Amino acid sequence: MASILVMGPSFFGYRDMVAAEFKRMGHRVTTVNDRPSESVTFKSLGRISYRLVDSEIAAYAKKVEAIIAEGQFDFVVYLSGMSFCFTFSQLESMRRASEAHFVAGLWDAFGNCQRLGACRSLFDDVYSFEPRDCEQYGLKLRPLFYSGSYLDLPLEPSDGFKWDACFIGSVHQRSKFHAVHATCNALKERGLRVFEWYYMPSKSIETLRKAEDPEYRGVEFRHETLTPAQVADVYVHSRAVVDSPQAGQSGLTIRTLETLGAHRKLITANADIYNYNFYRSENVAVIDSRGKSQEIMDDFFSHSYSELPKDVYESYSLHSFAETMLGMGEPFSGYRKASK
Repeated sequence: MASILVMGPSFFGYRDMVAAEFKRMGHRVTTVNDRPSESVTFKSLGRISYRLVDSEIAAYAKKVEAIIAEGQFDFVVYLSGMSFCFTFSQLESMRRASEAHFVAGLWDAFGNCQRLGACRSLFDDVYSFEPRDCEQYGLKLRPLFYSGSYLDLPLEPSDGFKWDACFIGSVHQRSKFHAVHATCNALKERGLRVFEWYYMPSKSIETLRKAEDPEYRGVEFRHETLTPAQVADVYVHSRAVVDSPQAGQSGLTIRTLETLGAHRKLITANADIYNYNFYRSENVAVIDSRGKSQEIMDDFFSHSYSELPKDVYESYSLHSFAETMLGMGEPFSGYRKASK
């Protein structure tokens, strides 16, 4: 049994999913946030520059250092990327306080990580979901995961499909919203049933987006997230899931992997999907970044989902991800760069 400190943001619950899996594996686990506050004010200032909130960060770094010094951890696992707020000297002090193995699992593009890049040498292993970053910066490729909520979902619900397609996700970034909204509208114009849950982090950001961009107007936005169980219930009643990566990213979103775990079809603007071992044309439809090209054929919805080998599903599971963070199991090998 190992003692593990899991550090990361609490939003969407991804950090806590990984922590829960470590516990299920028999390890002793402690969790901490990767920044002193999750408030809109702190996060907004941090996006401009963490120097604006350095006094808060410095005080919080001392608290985390004390936790690490007292915890006798075997692993310190950091999860996220952009929200990493510590300076090199602060993380270096944390390392000196412990003999733990420091691991980072990133689900943000490396170039968007304001401070983590400067601290890269202080981590023993750095994994990224972004193939281009792995190639450019010498990181280890590890896609994200789907949780246990998606295990054993039926290929077709006993009460039938309620929706032909669904979208659940954050849309504060314009390019992603435009692609997803255009795709959902195009599907509805064809008479297809579409479930839409457009998440916006705050009402202030919603107001700003509507003032700047007419396409945001007239759309219902949600300010609360759905639980994994709620998302799974929508997926089980949907034939396909719509998704799009953030601008400048080609790594697989967690929604893509939830779709895989749910054994549902995927409509995505991520053309790099061709290079993964789960890609099948009958299961995945690729649209362009504006959600307007490549007509999705009618038989995409009428034909049943094509099952994949069991080991493919297992390699993208939460358990496999947790094993990777601890240096266990086989390295991820489901990506093959090829021309398409």
